[in-house]
Formats: sequence, C-alpha cells, structure tokens
Amino acid sequence: MTDIERRVADIMLAKLRQRDPSLGPDDLARPISDLDLDSLDLIELHQQLESGLQVKADPTETAGFAFLDEFSGYFVKLAGRG
Repeated sequence: MTDIERRVADIMLAKLRQRDPSLGPDDLARPISDLDLDSLDLIELHQQLESGLQVKADPTETAGFAFLDEFSGYFVKLAGRG
C-alpha cells in the first residue's frame, strides 16, 4: 500500500467509524448501501478526503459511486497527480 492509499484508507475509516466503531479495513471495499451511509455522510466523506489530501474533486463523479473502493481509487488518482 502506498502512502497515498494509506492516507485515503485512514480518512475513510475515520468517517466510517463515526457510524460504526467496529468497521475495519476490509469494509472499505463494501457497497455503500450496505454501510447505512446517507447522502450527507457521502458529502462529508468527499469533503474530508479533499481536505486531507489537499485536492479538489468533482462531486458529480463521486455521487455516482456504489462502492467505497471507487472513492478510494478516485482520490488516490487525484492525489497522485499532485
């Protein structure tokens, strides 16, 4: 795992654990619908990833993601460009 991938995973886990402290790294590949995240949670996750990685992401792209690993892949790619 690269440094950027680890940072993305840490940010995402921090957000997920606000909902359910028992969630772990294996849950980062689960469908968003399985994790009881609502649209506000997803907006907050998007913002936390932007802030933590110091990138600007397109919210219309992340709005269509069905799996958390789509979020991580997208933000890893964005952060890797900088």
